[in-house]
Amino acid sequence: MKFVVNREEFINVLSAFSLILKDNPIKPIIAGLKIQATKDGITFIGTSLESNLIKELDGKVIEEGVIVVKSQLILEYVKLLDETEIEISSKDNSLFIHQGEFITLDDKDYPMIEKEEFTKITSVKSNIFSQGLEKCKFCAYPTTDNLALNCIRVLFKKDKLEFVSSDSYRLAYLEEENECIEERSYSIPLDSVNSFTKLIKDNDKEMIIGYSDKHLVFVWDKTYYSTRTIDLPFPDFQQILSFNSFDKNMEFNTEELKSSLKKVITVAKTSYEAKYGAIFDFKNNILTIQSHSGKGKISQKVNMIKNGENFKGSLNTKFLLEFLNNISKNTIIEGINASSMFKITEYNNPKYLYILMPLALRG
Repeated sequence: MKFVVNREEFINVLSAFSLILKDNPIKPIIAGLKIQATKDGITFIGTSLESNLIKELDGKVIEEGVIVVKSQLILEYVKLLDETEIEISSKDNSLFIHQGEFITLDDKDYPMIEKEEFTKITSVKSNIFSQGLEKCKFCAYPTTDNLALNCIRVLFKKDKLEFVSSDSYRLAYLEEENECIEERSYSIPLDSVNSFTKLIKDNDKEMIIGYSDKHLVFVWDKTYYSTRTIDLPFPDFQQILSFNSFDKNMEFNTEELKSSLKKVITVAKTSYEAKYGAIFDFKNNILTIQSHSGKGKISQKVNMIKNGENFKGSLNTKFLLEFLNNISKNTIIEGINASSMFKITEYNNPKYLYILMPLALRG
C-alpha cells in the first residue's frame, strides 16, 4: 500500500479516531485503526464496538492495500513533521511515514465495519445537535450501573428535537426547532455522546441523521458515524415537565449566584450529612445559602426578586451550579415547599429547563 496525503488533513483524521479507539484487553485488534487505499480513495475505519467511525480522505493512491495500526503513536509523530504532504506506505508488517516505521496489526481479525443503509429522519446543523447533547449530558447517570439513565434521550418530533437526561435526582430538558421526516425516539449511550460531541465540535455544517436495523446513523462532511442505542425504557418525564403548580418564583443574577455557590461548595463538598448539600433560605429579597461540615461552615447572601411567601429548602449546590454553567441570562428558580421539586430555567427561555429534587437537610 502507498499513498500521499496532506499532513494537516491526515492529522485531523487521526485526531478524530483518538476519540473513538480504546484499548481492549480481550480483543486488542479493536483498538486499531483500519486504513484502506483503493482506486476510489482512502478510507479510515475505527470502532469501539459501541460506536463506529468511517472517514474518507482525499489523496493520491499509488498502490492499493489494507492495514491496521495503532494510531496514537503515529499521530504524535506526524504532528512533528514539517512537510505539507507526506507519503505513507506499508511493507512486511510495517507502516512507513517519512523516516518513521510503525508495526502493523493482523487485519484478518478486524471486525467487519461498513456503512449501513439507513432511513433518513432529519437534517440539522451539527452545532445545533451538539448543543442539545452538551447542555443535557451533565445530568445523565454517569456510569453503566444504570443503563436506562446512562444516556441522553433524543426525541425527533414533527417540528422539533427534544433532548432529555436524568440521573433520578434531577432532569434536564432542551428543545430545538427542527423539522423531522419521521417521529422517533432513541436513548444514546453517554459514552457515545461524549465522543460524538467532540467529533462535531465547532462544526456548523448540515448533518443527516437516520437509522438502520442496528444503529443510529450520522453523516456529514465525508464522515459516517453510527452508534448503538439503549433499548431499556426511559422514565416517563412528560408528567414532570407538565407540572405547573409552583407558587414561589425567584429571579437571580446568574453570575452573582454562581459566585456564591462556588464559595459554598468549598465547605459543602466536605459535608458528612449530604455531600454538596446546603440550606437555601428564600427570605424577602435575599437568599441565604448555608452549609457546614466537620471542617468548617459558610454562609453566603444573594440578591433576588421574589414572588410568593418566604420558605426554606435544601439543594445540592454542585447540581445547581452545573445547570447555571450552561446559561447566560438571569436564573429563575420556582418552588412550592422544602419537600417538593424545584424548577430552574433561564430568563425568557422556556425551552431549556432543569428539575432538581430537594435534599433532607436539617435547617
